[in-house]
Amino acid sequence: MEVKFDPDRHIRNIYREPTVALLSPYGEVLRGIRGTPGVTEELPAAPEIGVDRIVMQPGSAFELHTHPGAHILYVLRARGFIHVDGTDYEMAEGDTVYVPAHYPHGVRTHPEAEAPVEFLSFGIPHMPLDSPRRMSFVSP
Repeated sequence: MEVKFDPDRHIRNIYREPTVALLSPYGEVLRGIRGTPGVTEELPAAPEIGVDRIVMQPGSAFELHTHPGAHILYVLRARGFIHVDGTDYEMAEGDTVYVPAHYPHGVRTHPEAEAPVEFLSFGIPHMPLDSPRRMSFVSP
């Protein structure tokens, strides 16, 4: 099966599409965190690939968690932290971060943040923003 370009499905503006709440692995809404679904596509003989925009309000955080696939974060606005292997690494506008599949990590806003931190999350396989299967919480 060959994938052909379809502008109705393959072009999405992450600033004009409606936002959705992100869910924990327990199906609960993650307070202060919303996202905008970007483009996704099922590839022949490969997992689905996709990108979404995530907006984290000041004071919000993703607990330590894993994803079923690898992903890359691209910071669009503000500053935040990614927690990996017991260390917080600051992320700022323009930074990209690769997180391997099933690798425990957490994301939080900067403690002095007055504006939301906003980033793109590119994932393979892609999981919908409002899927409780998007992430699994892990113990620290």
